[in-house]
Amino acid sequence: MLVLAGHLKTSPHLVADLAAALRALVEPTLREPGCLAYHFALDDPAAGTVLVYERWSDEAALAAHLGQPAVQELLGGWVDRIDISGVRKFDAANERGFTD
Repeated sequence: MLVLAGHLKTSPHLVADLAAALRALVEPTLREPGCLAYHFALDDPAAGTVLVYERWSDEAALAAHLGQPAVQELLGGWVDRIDISGVRKFDAANERGFTD
């Protein structure tokens, strides 16, 4: 399993638009094969940050998602206005409940 988590950063005057664009992808992405979780939240409007949390069954599922036309369109439209360096990808094994 893969987990992507962290912050996307953009200009404070664009952050609400970025968060809305990302949230528009949530419902269709959750129906994609291999998508276990896909969520975004406006974190700090003054800092221009959006919180990212995604879980994927494997690298192939994530790659298929990133190749979707809607995702490519969003990424291409924001390429010069977004910093993705605050998002990290983790390999996750041994998943268990919070109290386990």
